[in-house]
Amino acid sequence: MALLKFKPPRINLSGKGGFWKQIGMIIIGTTISLIFTIFAARMTDDIQRKKDRKLSALMVMSNIEAFARIVDSYEKYLASTDSITTWLLSQPIEDLERLPENELNALIDRANTFPFLTYDKSAENIFSNNIETWKNMGNVEFIYLVGQCFSTMNSIEQYWNKRINEVNEASLNIKDHPDDYEGSTIPIKILSNNKVRRMMKGTHFMRAWFAQGAATMRVNNRKNMAAIGISEQQVMELTDRLSHAYEDSGEVPEFSDFIPAPLHPDSLSSMSEYDSLIKQSKREQ
Repeated sequence: MALLKFKPPRINLSGKGGFWKQIGMIIIGTTISLIFTIFAARMTDDIQRKKDRKLSALMVMSNIEAFARIVDSYEKYLASTDSITTWLLSQPIEDLERLPENELNALIDRANTFPFLTYDKSAENIFSNNIETWKNMGNVEFIYLVGQCFSTMNSIEQYWNKRINEVNEASLNIKDHPDDYEGSTIPIKILSNNKVRRMMKGTHFMRAWFAQGAATMRVNNRKNMAAIGISEQQVMELTDRLSHAYEDSGEVPEFSDFIPAPLHPDSLSSMSEYDSLIKQSKREQ
């Protein structure tokens, strides 16, 4: 039987359909396909990065606007107490002592009860602590301006809350140790306290301070919008939407809703042993 011999295929190195020409076309086609794939992926990545940058910037600027609105509300609150505070401070102590104690106490509570200032710091924390967010922003001016806004927001919060703590501490000390302070009644003792009076005298100043703070926030935020290319309308719409979402999330449960009913006398039967000890001690005296 004759052996079969292997014959390699003849390769046409020239002319149409040449092997190397075909290989070259394949390489070119693969290269173009690879370049197109990389370009498409990069385009997709750039589009997503722009979306992420816009969303991050919107959240940050909405957070700043929300803080300005909180400051607005505090200025309005102080405006509602300004007349009471001014009147109380203008009256001689001996004249105020002529008022019924409960009515004077109600006036002091109205003029001297200040809410703590707090705000949502989630956007600030993401922006300040995530280096990837900084890289993605790619805008040094925007990062600087936002940093200035957050710094101002923290300063306003800390300064106001420090003053509130001082007044609350002074009032509590008077109520806990009334004999250590001059005055015929607790309300008079509170009105005579220097820290309390200093806080009340500052009401007019604090109104201007809050108003200026809110205005400063909005001026800087408009610079942020210009730096990143987002309109004021977009920021306001997001702030309104988030505010409404919070308001529609349901009522916050009141502390009083969780206070249990008074204990029934029968439930104290386990303490009868101690009642007996007290009674025995009284008899032995």
